[in-house]
Amino acid sequence: MAAPITTQPIVSVLKTGFMGIAVVLLLAGLCILPFNYQQFTGWVGIVFMCATPTQVILSLLWQNKLPNSIGTLPQPQKGFALTAVTIVMGALFTVALSTLVGQGFGDTPMFIQYIILSVVITLWLVPIWHCWPFTALSKNPLVFGVLTLLAAYLLSYAVWLVFFNYSALTHIPTPQGDIMHPMYHVELDPQGLFDSWLALTFAVTTAGVIVVHSLLDFWPIKKLTFGKGQPVFGIVGSVYILLLAYLVRWFFVDYIGMEQVSYMVQVPVSLLFGAFLVNNMMQFSLFTNLKQPLRGLVLFACALIAGLLMFQLYSVASTWFSGHELISGPSHGWQLELWIATAMLGVTFPLIFVVSGYFDFWLLKPKNNGN
Repeated sequence: MAAPITTQPIVSVLKTGFMGIAVVLLLAGLCILPFNYQQFTGWVGIVFMCATPTQVILSLLWQNKLPNSIGTLPQPQKGFALTAVTIVMGALFTVALSTLVGQGFGDTPMFIQYIILSVVITLWLVPIWHCWPFTALSKNPLVFGVLTLLAAYLLSYAVWLVFFNYSALTHIPTPQGDIMHPMYHVELDPQGLFDSWLALTFAVTTAGVIVVHSLLDFWPIKKLTFGKGQPVFGIVGSVYILLLAYLVRWFFVDYIGMEQVSYMVQVPVSLLFGAFLVNNMMQFSLFTNLKQPLRGLVLFACALIAGLLMFQLYSVASTWFSGHELISGPSHGWQLELWIATAMLGVTFPLIFVVSGYFDFWLLKPKNNGN
C-alpha cells in the first residue's frame, strides 16, 4: 500500500500537478453545473460518495493495478475501465443502500450522513488497519480488498446505529416556533448515543487526522508500535487517532467556540482535501529529500495552505453555481457549509482519484519522463 513516487523532475511534477488540478476542478464544475442546490447536496453527492469506498480500494489498496485484466491495459483504456468499474459499483451501492439503509425515503439527512460515514470508515480500514483481519483469511489482495469494501458498509451501519441520534430534527427552532425537519422519518432514526452532528463532525475529524498522518508516513504511530504489524498497529493507531481527533475537535469547537458544522468544513474537510492535492496530485514526490517527520510537517503546511485556498475558492464558486449567495450557519440549515463539503469531498475528491490514479495524468505527463 506504499504510494508510488514518480521519477519526473520536480519542475515536471509541479507542472503536471497544477495542470491536473485544473482538469479536476474543470470536471468538478461540469458535474456541479446542471444541478440546483437541493439536487446537488442530495442525490448527486450521494451517488458520488457511494462510489468513493470503491475508489479507495482500487487506488489506495490496489494501486490501480487490480484486477490484472484492467491493471495491465495501456492508457487511456485503463482509465476508462477503472472509471467504468467505479460507476457500476457506485450505482449498485446507491440502489442497494438507499433501499436497505435509506428505506426508500430518499436523500434524508440520516441516509446522507450514513454514506459520509462509510467513506470515513473505509479510510480507517485501509491505511490504519491494512484490511486486517481479512488479510489473515486470504493473502489474495482481490479477496481481502472486496471483503474490506463490504465490511466498510457493515461497520459503518453498526457505528451509525450506536452513535447517531437525530432527535434534534424533531424540534428545529423557527420564528414561528419549533418545527420538524421535513425529511425526518422516525423509522430511520437510530436514536444512538450522540447528536448526529457531534458524531459526524468527530468522525470526519478522525478522517482528517488519518490523511494528515499519511503525509507523515504514519509517524509517530510507527514509533509507538515499535514496527509491529497488525493488529497491534491498528489498535495503537486507533487509540492515538481517536484521542487526537477528540483534542482537535475540542480545541476548535469547545475551546475556541467555532460552530461545529462550520468547523468540520473549514478544518478537517479542507485539510483532508488539501492533503490529497499536495500528495496525490503531486505524485507523492514533494520534498522527498527531507526525512520524516520534517517532510510530513512541511507537507502538512502545504496542505493547510492549499485547503484554505480551496475553501475560499469553493465559497466564491458556491454563489456562482447556485445563482445566489448561500447562507452560513444553522439558522439556514448550513447552506454554504453543506454545498462546500459536497463539492470538495463529495465530487472533487473522487475526481482526484480519476485524474491522478485511474488515468495517471494521461496527456498531462511529459512523454519522455513517465514513471
